[in-house]
Amino acid sequence: MDSNKIGRSKGVSAVANVAAMVDDDDVQVAARRKGLHVVNVAWEDCARFIDSCWGPCISDMTLVTRRTRMPVLRAPNFQDPIMRIPTRQIMLTVGNESPYTDAPLTKISLQEYLETIAKYTELEHSLYAPEHDDQAVVSTQACFLPIEKEAETKTEFHVGLFNYQSREDDPAVLVLVCTDAGTSAQVVSRRDTALFCNHHGKKHSFAAERLSQDRAKRGVDATEDAMTADEEARNYVMIVQIPLQQKPKPQLKVRRSRCVRQSVVASPAPSTVDVEAAIISISDEAKGPYPKLRRFRHAQRDTRYPIRVTVQFYQATSNGVVTPDVVRALATKMASVKTNATWWGSLVTVNTPSSGVPNFVATKQGAKRKRKDT
Repeated sequence: MDSNKIGRSKGVSAVANVAAMVDDDDVQVAARRKGLHVVNVAWEDCARFIDSCWGPCISDMTLVTRRTRMPVLRAPNFQDPIMRIPTRQIMLTVGNESPYTDAPLTKISLQEYLETIAKYTELEHSLYAPEHDDQAVVSTQACFLPIEKEAETKTEFHVGLFNYQSREDDPAVLVLVCTDAGTSAQVVSRRDTALFCNHHGKKHSFAAERLSQDRAKRGVDATEDAMTADEEARNYVMIVQIPLQQKPKPQLKVRRSRCVRQSVVASPAPSTVDVEAAIISISDEAKGPYPKLRRFRHAQRDTRYPIRVTVQFYQATSNGVVTPDVVRALATKMASVKTNATWWGSLVTVNTPSSGVPNFVATKQGAKRKRKDT
């Protein structure tokens, strides 16, 4: 039996309860106390204008399971505080793109990957611009997935990316989906794209299970609080957006409608807190061949806009109940990424405290979101 499907009938109410976190006043109050917000559409933009919903390279990121958007804890979308981290310090796993299942997995930097991207994809040109890409802008999220407590239960999910500038034959960004199991490159050539993993030429979605379940399978004490380095590495997904040059086109004003919250009917939420770290893997079942990039082999880096990295830390919950203590712990984990940062602040709001002035700004025309209060 597919372990990703075990407990699915029991998880119907869990999906609704977890999705309803975005409308839970207690959860939102706890988040605001830490300067955060719970949303089901995250603005992960490479370039947006000051105090505006408009931007020349803007993307919505969603977390989806069973056709339902899941909640994400992050900084408020409109303020969008970010940090800068050297690309030579951002590490990726490669080897999964090989058609050979016995190919070894190795670690390289994001800088090296972009410089030698032809080794790992069908693209012919380096996407590393030395004068611009020595640093990337980085944001963090804590993502909640409905995972029941029963042993062997997994939840299959995907990350979605909606880029306002992309067209079917004219992508605005190349996306890298990075986990401990490998790095997968795909273009966002349609406005709404599900992101997948390349497992030796086969397309897979993600699967998540509770840390306690993973430990039980390995014969490890599940009551141990601290996560090992291996467990930490399997707790997150990293999404990298690399802006690409596009064909000249008329500047159209695109209004956003996707940040309107999805309507969810949830059963009364239980009062018992049930949140623990989730371990991320790839789904057991392949979704077909992984798409090649040969069609876009001449893609070139658009150096007007910075590379954006989104680091997602995953949490399992059966009921969506989150306390201030849980939010504080997740805020601390998200903030720990700052230890590698050379700058942090906001590029899109005025009078925002920061540690310095970055060397990139957005310029002139772009698409617009419909609402800015998400």
